[in-house]
Amino acid sequence: MDLKDEAKKATNVPAILVIDLDEKIYKIVCKVLGSRYHLVFTPNGALALDLLNDFPFVLVFVGQSPTGDHGLSLIRSFKADHPTIPVIFIAKHSTPNLILSIFRAGAKDIITDPIGPEELLEITERVVLQAETSRKEDPKRLIPRFNLKNFWLQLRSDDRGYVRVASPSDRKGYALEEAPLEDAPSAGRPSDKPSKALKAGRGNADHVQNQRDTVRMEIFFLGHFQTLINGRNLEQWPSKKGKSIFAYLCYQCDKPIHRDVLMDIFWPKSIPESARNCLNVAIHGLRKRFEEVDPAREFLVFKDEYYCINPEIQVWTDLDELRQLWHKAQSVEKSRGLEAAAAFYEQIAGIYQGEFMAEEVYEDWSTLERENLKELYLVALEKISESQFQIGNLAETIGICKAILEKDNCREEIYRRLMRCFQKTGHRDKALRAYSKCVQCLQSELDVRPTSATTELYEKIKADLQ
Repeated sequence: MDLKDEAKKATNVPAILVIDLDEKIYKIVCKVLGSRYHLVFTPNGALALDLLNDFPFVLVFVGQSPTGDHGLSLIRSFKADHPTIPVIFIAKHSTPNLILSIFRAGAKDIITDPIGPEELLEITERVVLQAETSRKEDPKRLIPRFNLKNFWLQLRSDDRGYVRVASPSDRKGYALEEAPLEDAPSAGRPSDKPSKALKAGRGNADHVQNQRDTVRMEIFFLGHFQTLINGRNLEQWPSKKGKSIFAYLCYQCDKPIHRDVLMDIFWPKSIPESARNCLNVAIHGLRKRFEEVDPAREFLVFKDEYYCINPEIQVWTDLDELRQLWHKAQSVEKSRGLEAAAAFYEQIAGIYQGEFMAEEVYEDWSTLERENLKELYLVALEKISESQFQIGNLAETIGICKAILEKDNCREEIYRRLMRCFQKTGHRDKALRAYSKCVQCLQSELDVRPTSATTELYEKIKADLQ
């Protein structure tokens, strides 16, 4: 094979970016995927963001960081700028909470170290295929093939079989080249001509600039209220009231809110003049805080006595995500049954990181929504427990039922499911204690007795003991 054919072959192979500090990860990934993909490794998260602008990778692996957030901020930054590129998280020490947080951040899948070769290949091929299928369905999301000056030369001459980019100076050697293959450099040495990409500023500079000009806000209402602006967490709010007003505007981001409404909600007992002054102070504090983030961007718009989030800003909220999943789960369950819908209910449970605006329990505007979302979450857990019970995963069912009863100890159907699980596992004494707990909670909370269905199940289990 001559150099031109080898160059063509190299430039038609898709590329994968791996961000990890562990050299062992490089070796196993290279061994399993090196014959199928170009592999670019970097231990530097900030540099990885630049590389994603340089090269159209088909997949990104993110290793678990020793820092406090385990690499979650890095994943969010990737997904903010490159939402169509899938991310697989490499977990060193996974926990249920970390797994939920990783999926919430936007990861497509998780693989646990030590990595099994077969598992690595299967997950990679599946995720890449899903992403490719998605791009075919939406031509606007197509990732172009590319030529990398010097990149294919190093691959053919380097025994490692991959490129390691550890510093900005390393990155300069791998410039995006849009020239035809006939212009490829001679064997063994790079071309002396500067690449078109470097002249143009990384290839399509307008596209990159548009990406940078776009502001994306991610708002998390469930649990601790959190705001990410282009993947970076907004901290140090000017005031608690200002933070609450901003949260309310994001909650109602599809419509502007009249100034008087904000005054009535947040200062209901103040006279109009005092409430207006307080609102102005809070809004001014918010504007100053956002100026520190992006001086050229107006985040809050005021027009004709109405406030709203700037409509030019892309706003994503976990509430919208949860509601979309809920409608999807309901639709799938109706058309294909609970087993097919269970995965959507599990995603709902993963998104629900705590009560709506948990730190604002004394704000009246959040009370009704908090109760509605809590009920939706509990129903999702009920669906998951029912699905697990149907397929015989009794230990999982017991754990989910207990979690539901910790949130609401008057759900009689859950007591019955718990009793059946204990009965099937031979713990009839626990089933009877569950019934006693049901009687006690219904009496103290609602002043009612269990229904006949619960009582009959209790009598049946009790008879089996005799």
